[in-house]
Amino acid sequence: MSYHLLVFAPSAAPKEAAAFGLWFQAQTEWPEHHDYEDPAAATLSLKAWCLEMMQRFPPRSGPYREELPPEDKSLLADYSIGRNIVFVAVQPAQAKAALALARALAAQHCVGLYEASESPAAVRLPDGNNGLQAAFDCKPDMA
Repeated sequence: MSYHLLVFAPSAAPKEAAAFGLWFQAQTEWPEHHDYEDPAAATLSLKAWCLEMMQRFPPRSGPYREELPPEDKSLLADYSIGRNIVFVAVQPAQAKAALALARALAAQHCVGLYEASESPAAVRLPDGNNGLQAAFDCKPDMA
């Protein structure tokens, strides 16, 4: 079991719960034709977010993969990167730290954040003041 987060380009995502859920499902079918492990495919803001997130939670595979000592293996994360989304899976033991960093970086880089594994799940958007605000209540079928 993994803990999941999704960051996204706010301009690409619908601003209503049901439409967001459908958009999320379509995005995670990975319809784009590129390497989904390389941040180069993402928008500039998402790429910047991803590269900073990878400094704390290195990718398990792909061009930015790092070899870690056995005691640090729990920090490894799986990244799936599209043009308008970055989907991240971390070990449950790292959930709290990953969420805190994801939120701070999402605010810093003005990207949206879907806290898919939180209960309840939450979608947050940049608030225009270097922070994030709740966008809408998530439906149970979105998580």
